Amino acid sequence: MKCFRLATLIVGLVWPAAVAEADDKQVQQWDVHEIVLKGPAEGNPYVDVRLEAEFRLGERTVTVPGFHDGEGNYMVRFSPDEQGRWTFTTKSNRQALAGKKGSFQCVAPSGDNHGPLRIVNTFYLQYADGTPYYAIGTTAYQWTSVDQTVQQQTLDTLAKSPFNKIRMCVFPKVYIYGNDTEPWAHPFQRDGEKADFSRPNYEFFRNFDKRVRQLRDLGIQADVIVFHPYDRWGYCKMGRDNDDRYLRYMIARLSAYRNVWWSMANEFDLMTKRKMKTVADFDRFFQICRDEDPHQRLRGNHNWYDTEDHFYDHTKPWVTHASLQTASFDKAILWRERYRKPVMFDEMRYEGDVPAAWGNLSGEEMAAYFWMAGLSGVYPTHGETLENQPKVRWWAKGGRPIGTSPKRIAFFKEFMEQAPVAEMVPSITNTAEPESPADNIHVFSKPGEYYLAYAAKLGKTIRLDLPPGNSYRVELIDTWNMKTKEMPDAKGGQFTYTTKGKYEALRVTLRK
Repeated sequence: MKCFRLATLIVGLVWPAAVAEADDKQVQQWDVHEIVLKGPAEGNPYVDVRLEAEFRLGERTVTVPGFHDGEGNYMVRFSPDEQGRWTFTTKSNRQALAGKKGSFQCVAPSGDNHGPLRIVNTFYLQYADGTPYYAIGTTAYQWTSVDQTVQQQTLDTLAKSPFNKIRMCVFPKVYIYGNDTEPWAHPFQRDGEKADFSRPNYEFFRNFDKRVRQLRDLGIQADVIVFHPYDRWGYCKMGRDNDDRYLRYMIARLSAYRNVWWSMANEFDLMTKRKMKTVADFDRFFQICRDEDPHQRLRGNHNWYDTEDHFYDHTKPWVTHASLQTASFDKAILWRERYRKPVMFDEMRYEGDVPAAWGNLSGEEMAAYFWMAGLSGVYPTHGETLENQPKVRWWAKGGRPIGTSPKRIAFFKEFMEQAPVAEMVPSITNTAEPESPADNIHVFSKPGEYYLAYAAKLGKTIRLDLPPGNSYRVELIDTWNMKTKEMPDAKGGQFTYTTKGKYEALRVTLRK
């Protein structure tokens, strides 16, 4: 036995060096260059082995963390954001992984590769190459933790859906309404009921990587939820060292994918209320991502209860966008101005039939929420709690949504993608004391040129002050039946229209 251990140690010290990559290797801008190395497998590489690579382009240097992927396999993933010849050198506390060198040529992007998202004009998002982006979100919390056939079904659904952003947990979830099944695999190794948070299950993380890549190839942003409170396996109480190590591991594995966002938690305030985490913990998670993510992906934190005292402080400098669970559309403009960042209404209740009030919107209400949120200058997110197969509901496990709102959301998306969203400003008319969100009239406009207005109720009067001396095209939009009707042109001055039905919108554009 002693001889065997000595032999193992010697192999770890003289592991063959990786072959330097040829200079003519090409990688698209914003795609992924992956360094693959062989190194020590003995001991616990997840805890003990440190690996990083320095990438250089001219005078610029970017330090990128590496990670162990099991069985002595190590990787460094880097997404170059500038074209040109990049070189790299690895560093490690293990000889077999240190001093590996190579280079590649970063070339122009092609096809649907528009780069990661960037913030523009304070409140909005667009791709790095300047291509417009309008976030149409959905939620399938633990779709990567369920049976592989359901995971594939979820991807097939997303490929044909209007959704270009999905909120998704890393860890499995336990909750009511069918969320009581064991995951297909656990993130960390287990001995019976006890998890070892210092030893990843690499198969689980490889699958998660694959799903993020597949979303990227579909043009869908992966809003990766790092922690959540709905847990019976201990992932919400791993302790500071394990939490931080896991977060750094996720950064190393995922941040090179241009579609990744970081959401520190689903319902972070429920985690603090239950003493699973503290606000200081979440501050630290944000700072780790800010300081150690070489690709600087978007960073947010989601609340449980719909009052501002339950929100994370989105004014903190490490927060890139406000992620809110709310249907308070009348406060959207206030929160935009307070946070001076893009605002996501990341949970606006769900279309469905569960007894809980948060999960039993009608399809009409869910579709209306998209118009009210979008025309308030924030980005809306869909969800559905209808059971699409035994113990499978889209909001939790994916599969396929069977509700009536997604087609109408796709219709809404067409209008928002045609509008100059990044140049528009919202306004809301409160009609007396609103009894519900549908009592208000929402207007989103580039004044003098482009107006979208929406009223969910019959008999609401929309008023627009149009600059004089011009003529304006007017289109009446039946948002539920997905029909558009040309109306007589409007002249400059005050234009009014009283809705003849429910869920009506107007598009008013300058005739040129």
